Amino acid sequence: MPTGQPGECAMSVIQKSSQCLLLLLFLITAIVAQAAEPLRFTVMMHVMREAADDTELRSALEGAQASEPAFIVVNGMRSTREPCTDRLYRQRTALLESGNVPVILSLAGTDWMDCRDRQGRPASLVWLNLLREQVFGEISWSGAKHLSLRRQSASRAFRNYAENTRWVMDNVLFATLNLPAENNHYIASAGGNSEFEDRATANREWLKRLGLQAKMERRPLIVIFCDGNPLPAPLRRGEQRDGFAEIRQQLKQLAEKSDARVLVVQGSTSSATTGAGDIVWEGKLGYVNLRTGVSSVTVDLSSPTPVTIADEP
Repeated sequence: MPTGQPGECAMSVIQKSSQCLLLLLFLITAIVAQAAEPLRFTVMMHVMREAADDTELRSALEGAQASEPAFIVVNGMRSTREPCTDRLYRQRTALLESGNVPVILSLAGTDWMDCRDRQGRPASLVWLNLLREQVFGEISWSGAKHLSLRRQSASRAFRNYAENTRWVMDNVLFATLNLPAENNHYIASAGGNSEFEDRATANREWLKRLGLQAKMERRPLIVIFCDGNPLPAPLRRGEQRDGFAEIRQQLKQLAEKSDARVLVVQGSTSSATTGAGDIVWEGKLGYVNLRTGVSSVTVDLSSPTPVTIADEP
């Protein structure tokens, strides 16, 4: 004869069933996590540096979209042979939004630094502000899945810095950072360096924001895209001030304090000692120099080598 009451027996069966269900769910979750495909995206670095029109950019975008990456980061949308015009910026914005894959613009120095006014006088800041208004507004990709972007301009104190953008995908925090090549647009002249100084303040706060988000959300990896190459420190120190000195130290602090690895995907120079695919890690801070062209980046957080990069044809 059973010694327990009917209610106790029923409760015991329910508890065992619940435990079995929880175990089954845990096993399913583990299997799905193991089967998850690595994240793959594309970076286009100055594909039209000296082009006369947008033919090369358009062709590179079409080729990149054909391989169906999660998103595409475009560094540089204007050739040095093209004039800075309101029409050109509108056309390029429409091109970046026309594809079936989300495209994020990482601002390059060639997009604005050598721009002039109608009288031929330097007017880089005027064109930079126009870029911020026209290119970094609300984005709607034709036929592409939605990608939630957060801009630094959402903060009232930094409303002019819409080019600094961040987003999350597959537990990785991605961000763009306005660091133009050519020594971070540092100008060694009295009273002529306000753009550099104001942007340096905005970038410092932006990196702090990235660190806080990564720590709060427990993101294991931060990937930052920029035009200039702040890493590593230059071997030779000439008379010219190093325009990347402060941001280099801030990147090191970000890697130390955020509990995440930090990878800087940056532009390159002819003197760079590493090419596409050569990631250099110094502790938790890493960098890779991308030469002109299209690169495919794969992120697999479960791999001993979490990030790999390869040139695309």
